[in-house]
Amino acid sequence: MNNNERPVDDNSTVSIPGNETTSPVERKQVKKEKKSGITIRELTIIGLLAGITIALGVSGYGIIPLGPLNVTTLHVPTLIGAIVEGPKVGAFVGFIFGCYSLWQNITAPNILSPLFINPIISVLPRILFPVLAYLVYLLLWKASQGPRILVSAFMGTVFHTIMVMGLIFLLYADMFAIKMNLSPDQVLGSIVFLSVTHGIPEAVFAAVIVTPVALALRKVLRKDTLKKEKTDAVTSAATTVGADANKTTEVNKIKSVDENITK
Repeated sequence: MNNNERPVDDNSTVSIPGNETTSPVERKQVKKEKKSGITIRELTIIGLLAGITIALGVSGYGIIPLGPLNVTTLHVPTLIGAIVEGPKVGAFVGFIFGCYSLWQNITAPNILSPLFINPIISVLPRILFPVLAYLVYLLLWKASQGPRILVSAFMGTVFHTIMVMGLIFLLYADMFAIKMNLSPDQVLGSIVFLSVTHGIPEAVFAAVIVTPVALALRKVLRKDTLKKEKTDAVTSAATTVGADANKTTEVNKIKSVDENITK
């Protein structure tokens, strides 16, 4: 008998590969490293969406002055990145969005720009809100793709507004009152009013734009098709294993009966 073979009950042989140089533990480590890194496709999408973000800002279509605040559409590419490619891509694009917002408030300031020079307000929420939008997308796994993306884009924008305005209230309530000529008692009401009047239009705009774009990109990248194929493959494998187990049980029963008859 060959050293690379071992006998089984039905006198057949099963080959044991002897040329493998990596152990299962090493293969798992390699897979983990691949998952933890950034793929070429993710880098490409990050660069593309970051470029669109900067183009929107430079062209003037990304930041629209409206009263003391700017209504922004720069968050749209960030949401698309998160919903199509996941929170990692969304966070990277959001970081670019935040850095551009910081630069914009330094080079073209408005009445509240001194508040946004702090990266905790101008950058941090822009990294976190795409992650939250993706979590909403995951929670709606039972819904069809259209409503999932629509709600995720809307809620992601709402989270963005809440974090930015909430941090302004927590860190710069007194400065906000001075800049806006308000009494300390009026600060909270004014922030809530601005959040609603600016945040809701941004959320509606994001939901309307992100939904068809994300649907088209997921179709082109075969995101949902690949997931369906994986699910079908797992189901098929489970069915095959179950059938093999049933056959094995039946064979064992027949052998047991034969042994009893022989005895």
